[in-house]
Amino acid sequence: VTKINGIFGETIQNILLKKGYKLGKSIGEGSYCKVKIAYRASELGFVEKIACKVVNKKRASRDFVTKFLPREVSIVRSIRHPNIVSVCDIIESEDLVYIFMDICERGDLLDYIRARGPLSEARTKFFFRQMVEAISYLHSRDIAHRDLKCENVLLAGRDHLKIADFGFARWCSDLTSKKRILSETYCGSAAYAAPEILQGVKYNPKMYDIWSLGVILFIMISAAMPFDDGNISRLIKAQMNKKFSFPEKICVSSKVKRLVTHLLEPDVTKRATIKQVANYTWL
Repeated sequence: VTKINGIFGETIQNILLKKGYKLGKSIGEGSYCKVKIAYRASELGFVEKIACKVVNKKRASRDFVTKFLPREVSIVRSIRHPNIVSVCDIIESEDLVYIFMDICERGDLLDYIRARGPLSEARTKFFFRQMVEAISYLHSRDIAHRDLKCENVLLAGRDHLKIADFGFARWCSDLTSKKRILSETYCGSAAYAAPEILQGVKYNPKMYDIWSLGVILFIMISAAMPFDDGNISRLIKAQMNKKFSFPEKICVSSKVKRLVTHLLEPDVTKRATIKQVANYTWL
């Protein structure tokens, strides 16, 4: 991470230019961050198009600035995988953090499904395998994403998926003692959240990722949500009773149904691990 101190009279844009970066228009915005198109300098000029996530530390909560942001920075600097958005540089000023990364201009998986409707089983398998490879990589490095959803699965090419947004990611063990840590923080979206997260109990963050993968798999194959998240208590009850079913008009193989059932298993001790998912016959 490059830390920069504003030089009197010099704009942050000039400092970034000296480091070889030029910011373009915004392509996304949250409550305390923006995603902008950016250009990285080469010997030929500003030719490489990338993305830049600009985090405003003054607008963010203290908890985010002191806990989640440092964790995200630490994790994204340590990972490199073809199905994960790569971070190429991080520059930090007093008020802002600039995270420069791959740009994925083909939109996200949710947009893709909205435009096309339910995906074929072959297409679903091709996409899901890429997600499983990315999460297998993260879990093998003792990292949990904790915010897997269709909006955080980006299309880098026509058939190439990349997992994005590590704002809620965490190490699953204490980095010093190596002792396994259970999570307590409510992360992500209710529609993709496992019952243990919604119930507010301590949870295994890797198992949360597995549940979210199950929701994504269901959405890809049916273009519908497995559960109605309009009422949290009813949502938990439906999850615990496995009250989900594929739309009747969709033809889904027994292998896919079985895999979804193993992923959307409310009992964490019976839910599949990422290793078991990767070895599943359908994949």
